[in-house]
Amino acid sequence: MFVSNVSSDWQQGHLSDLITVKYGKDHKKLADGNYPVYGSGGIMRYVERPLYDKESVLIPRKGTLNNVMYVNQPFWSVDTMFYTEMRVPNIAKFIYHFVKNKNLASMNAGSAVPSMTTDILNAMEIAIPSTSEFEEFETIVSPMYHAMQENNIQSAKLAELPDSLLPKFMSGEIDVSAIRL
Repeated sequence: MFVSNVSSDWQQGHLSDLITVKYGKDHKKLADGNYPVYGSGGIMRYVERPLYDKESVLIPRKGTLNNVMYVNQPFWSVDTMFYTEMRVPNIAKFIYHFVKNKNLASMNAGSAVPSMTTDILNAMEIAIPSTSEFEEFETIVSPMYHAMQENNIQSAKLAELPDSLLPKFMSGEIDVSAIRL
């Protein structure tokens, strides 16, 4: 929607006009719990408390720079990941798509380990839609994001099913001998 319909009346600005980039923190001293800990490869573990509890875009600081993630649940972000706070309502999904479509690996600031900096992220130029256009985008994409979240929950439950059924088959608790295929 916004990629092909950029309006000439959109204000030109920088990513820092829309978000605040924050550093993740070390998670090793936290007890296990229910909140996901995100690293550049995805969820690493679950901990006792969240670092942040609002919608955010996670951006790798070290390692696999192009693995940008959208999160809409309380989470912890490790020290090799940035998380973002939105300065404007209804923009997190827009920011996710904007950053995801950038080749962050080509903006590498490191020598041995691929690295991203807050200066690079904050300086990214962006055409900023109006508040009503942000709201329209949110209205269009939110149902899709909700459906994806529900599908992920269902997939996780289905992935657990074989592990719970196999012992029952092996012990004879579930008898499948009468089933004709």
